[in-house]
This record gives sequence, C-alpha cells and structure tokens, in this order.
Amino acid sequence: MSHDKIRAAARQRMAETGEPYATARRQVIQGHQQAGASAWFAISYSDMDRISLWMDTLMGGGPGRGGVQVDPAVLRVRMADFHLDIPPGSVRSASRSDHRTRGTTGVHARRGRWLVNGSHDGLVELVIDPPCYLPRQLSTVFRKMAVRSLIISLVDPDGFIAAVQRNAVTRSRARERNSQT
Repeated sequence: MSHDKIRAAARQRMAETGEPYATARRQVIQGHQQAGASAWFAISYSDMDRISLWMDTLMGGGPGRGGVQVDPAVLRVRMADFHLDIPPGSVRSASRSDHRTRGTTGVHARRGRWLVNGSHDGLVELVIDPPCYLPRQLSTVFRKMAVRSLIISLVDPDGFIAAVQRNAVTRSRARERNSQT
C-alpha cells in the first residue's frame, strides 16, 4: 500500500472515528497487514560461521535483512547480493525439502537449481515454472541465469509454505471472479 493510500485511508478513518492521525494510521496499516497483503519470512542463519556471516552482512544481508517477502504481486528473495523476484503464478509448489546441504551455507547453483541458505534446517523448496531469470549480479558472476528450483533455509518454514499457498488460493479466486464478470 503506497504512502498516499495509507494517508487517505487514515484521514477517512479519522473522520469516521475521531481518532488522532497517528492512531488511525497505525490501525490502517495493521488492518492492511492482517488482510494478507504482505508477509516477511526471515532466512535462518543458525549454522553460518562468523566469517561468512560477517561477509554476508557486509554485502547487505545477514540476520534481519535476509528473507522472503510474500506479496500478492511478487515473492522477493533477498540474501546479501542475491536478489530474485518471482511472479506468484510461476510458483508451482512450495514444500519442505529434505535436501542435504553437505555443510555448505550461502548461495549455490547447479543447472537451474539454487540453494540459498544460512542453516541446514528449515529448508523449503519452491518449484518454479516457467523459470525465472536472475539479473546480472555478483552471486551469478554477472551472468543472467535461470532459476527452476529454489531451496531456502527459513526460520518459519511452515508459515512460509502456508502464506505461499494462501497467496495462490487468493489469486485463483480473483481469477474466477474476473472470469465471471
């Protein structure tokens, strides 16, 4: 929700309830968040060693900054210099993964299958079809690369899977409503 829309909704709420602006604004934002507009799921960094964690933080990631934002319009994955925006319609499935990380943490790729982890636990796999393409960035050695599968280590993997599935159900209901009109 843009700042202008928040401000307009807060002013409308002020007129209806007589609340001060700050209270009305806070309630508008809280209502918007509870409506399932956007949710943030942090990447788990529990198994990352000090040097890797320091490097990750230096590159703009680390605890509190690395994670996945589930939004009706896009899934945004962020970990240090790794940035991927996935259209929700491209996510075919989201499920717990039994992938063995073999002691590695960070960002790794092999033939369109990506591992983005700071931990060996809480792994979730997203199957992406049609594949997404990463922009040219340091983690891709400045090449444009395909992402067909993405495994992420998350603090709340079950909550993330539920949010992705809820987002898919909401999109399908919206498509049904649009096709009926």
